[in-house]
Amino acid sequence: MKCDMVRDLLPSYAEQLTSAYSNDEIEKHLSSCMECRQYYQQMTEPIGSSLPILDAEEVEKLDYLKRVRNKNKQTLILSIFAVLVLVMVVIGLFAIGLPVSSKDVKISYQNVNDRLEVHLTLENGKDLIFSNKSRFIYDEHHNVIGYETRYTPKGVFHNPFDDVGKEMMLGMQNHTSSDYKSTFILEFKDKTMIFVDGILVE
Repeated sequence: MKCDMVRDLLPSYAEQLTSAYSNDEIEKHLSSCMECRQYYQQMTEPIGSSLPILDAEEVEKLDYLKRVRNKNKQTLILSIFAVLVLVMVVIGLFAIGLPVSSKDVKISYQNVNDRLEVHLTLENGKDLIFSNKSRFIYDEHHNVIGYETRYTPKGVFHNPFDDVGKEMMLGMQNHTSSDYKSTFILEFKDKTMIFVDGILVE
């Protein structure tokens, strides 16, 4: 038998699927052909038996590389976290702001043509912004009996690209009807000012 024919039959021979005649011919060939015999041994040796054995130095190198990769991964995660915290702080200081104390604000108010006007000037060096909420007020029969606007003054660091300024004027239309109330609320960090139809009640 030629080598290529034997090598084609070796997988079946290894699985004991060849005939007795073929077995004899294959075994004769393997006894006389070193290359085919080595080919057969490589085919039938257990998986993993030919894997190289690492010495202690190579194992240490692999452990070192693993530690370096883990350290790099931790550094990357910490860097991303630090950037996110910094972005949140910048947004908070330049966009969202912090509640303002009434002691940091110069306040004046007046009623002009049935309209309440409140002037505020922030005196702590920051720019003045507001968050506000508005809602209708209902009685027990779900009839509208008033309107409420609540402002919360906030101070943000001065942004030269979006200069909102330190002064702000807020207003609200007053109602003379006793059946309908306009409520204007200024909610500072230390106290709350409530105007009802232009009159400071608290």
